[in-house]
Amino acid sequence: DGIKQDDWTSNQGLDAARRSMGPTAILFADGDQDERRQMWVNSVQVRNGRISDAEAFALGGPSAAGIPQSIPQSNVTGMWDFEFMDLRASIGSTLEYFNPAYDGPTGTAEDKTAFGTTTELGIPDINGVPANVMRVPGTLTRDIGYVMGHRIAPNGGGTRVNQYTLIMDVYCENNNGAHSLLQTSSTSNTDDGDLFWQGANLGQGDGDGYNGRGTLTGGAWHRIVAAYDMKNNPPLVAKFVDGIKQDDWTSNQGLDAARRSMGPTAILFADGDQDERREMWTSAVQVRSGRLSDAEIVLLGGPSAAGIPVVVPTSTVTGQWDFDFSDLGATIGSNLQYFNPAFDGPAGTADDKTAFGTTTELGIPDIGGQPATVMRIPGTLTREIGYIMEHRILPNGGGTRVNQYTLIIDLYCENNNGAASLLQTSSSSNTDDGDLFWQGGNFGQGDGDGYAGTGALTGGEWHRLVAAYDMAANPSVVVKYVDGIYQDDWTSNQGLDAARRSMAPTAILFADGDQDERREMWVNSIQVRSVPLSPAEMESLGTPTASGIPLVLAAVTVPTITVNRESSGDVVLTYVGTLQSSGTVNGTFAPVAGATSPYRIPAGTQAAAQLYRASN
Repeated sequence: DGIKQDDWTSNQGLDAARRSMGPTAILFADGDQDERRQMWVNSVQVRNGRISDAEAFALGGPSAAGIPQSIPQSNVTGMWDFEFMDLRASIGSTLEYFNPAYDGPTGTAEDKTAFGTTTELGIPDINGVPANVMRVPGTLTRDIGYVMGHRIAPNGGGTRVNQYTLIMDVYCENNNGAHSLLQTSSTSNTDDGDLFWQGANLGQGDGDGYNGRGTLTGGAWHRIVAAYDMKNNPPLVAKFVDGIKQDDWTSNQGLDAARRSMGPTAILFADGDQDERREMWTSAVQVRSGRLSDAEIVLLGGPSAAGIPVVVPTSTVTGQWDFDFSDLGATIGSNLQYFNPAFDGPAGTADDKTAFGTTTELGIPDIGGQPATVMRIPGTLTREIGYIMEHRILPNGGGTRVNQYTLIIDLYCENNNGAASLLQTSSSSNTDDGDLFWQGGNFGQGDGDGYAGTGALTGGEWHRLVAAYDMAANPSVVVKYVDGIYQDDWTSNQGLDAARRSMAPTAILFADGDQDERREMWVNSIQVRSVPLSPAEMESLGTPTASGIPLVLAAVTVPTITVNRESSGDVVLTYVGTLQSSGTVNGTFAPVAGATSPYRIPAGTQAAAQLYRASN
């Protein structure tokens, strides 16, 4: 039922007759005729190869629908939930006491590792729900820690594990002092730990080691995520707390760096120099092979009594900025940068600078009746204002630039007077005309069909603009939507690697290099994706919300229909969607009452002419 029992190793071996199979095997059979019982079976399945612990976990318990043929994929190699009040694994290898003679169940320590419910141990429940947890003693000794066999092979091009993600749901009473979370540099735990909760942040060392948002607070449960990628350029650890990005930590990193990469084992909650340990509680620890993307980590969110999800939704978002902390920090990806901080930055010389605040504070309408923290963009006609967007999308579509992507912006402008630049792609120095504009009731750029649309982009209202770029299509196109309403397939002045449509490693938001098409605007959320969204996906995005642009799009059903005439003369329609019919090509299609797939039309009842289609 998805609960790990054991790694069974006795009496095994290559081609062992009792463990391997010939061309056939026999179910429910016992040749010495003494070990058989009456049983009932609903479903039996055999697979080529050993499924991973994570896949077995995801299969869960029995279902009347039978055993799934497809299992959600997961890169989890180790997970510990403490449901059985010990160090056994839910996925992977059992944790081991670093010094069982001291801290194990029969050890000599006066204050030892303990297990129990949040209620029994006198700490808060998780989101109001009791959970089984492990209490980690805070004694300042190197003899406490938990050896983690993570089962990740060396990766990233080094001899150690250079790409992995550590996730912990943890609780600490307060933020006094530092608390060691992970020891990677010494399997004997004789030196300093390598990842710490310190104050309201997490990290280690000098430089940017403890940069963060200060959201790691005592007296509350938190989900800590550290996604390590020593192969990245530059090597980094992406740090998150409760789905909130803290920082891309780049100092003191490097391939096979002992304090960032792992050997075959690491030690949880251990500190070898015996000065940075605190009493803590954990309800779940998980380790994954590879670095989770920022979008996946945001989707993990905060702690839960149900534990850390094994399967995380995928998302094509590589950058998102929601301005919740009243600065240019990223929700996902890289922080935006002021194009000219000496002019428009917080200490810049401009009289009218970029500002942040709530819709109420800035005197503009709320979004869907809800206040939101937004960024105000000055309308000064200067090339010195703009925000450099490092989108983290690799060149695609067959060119040397980013030819396939989607830009989504939730924004507000007082009126439709004049043009307002939204994006600059053709000049990294912002010395020429912008490349995407709000103009009148539409958006686009240039002649031809550049500004074709329905006129839905009105002043004095919040709007969600979506531009899906595909320079690899034939013809190259930008598909434009406003508030989920289709505007146009913009094909003029397009082409693979076209400077005004494709992107280099960076682009500049709201910048206009010839200094004549800028307006005062307000923006609540910006998102960039590594693929051009489909029309159905853009439609599903709908109108702007105070919570920002969704990372995971609503499921879109693609209608399909197939037809088969059986030997009896019956026609069978197999379809996805809603089955509709019409008597003529130009007639009105109406749903077929009571139809379910497959839909059978008996031979003797077929009309002379009837058309069928599947529709959303």
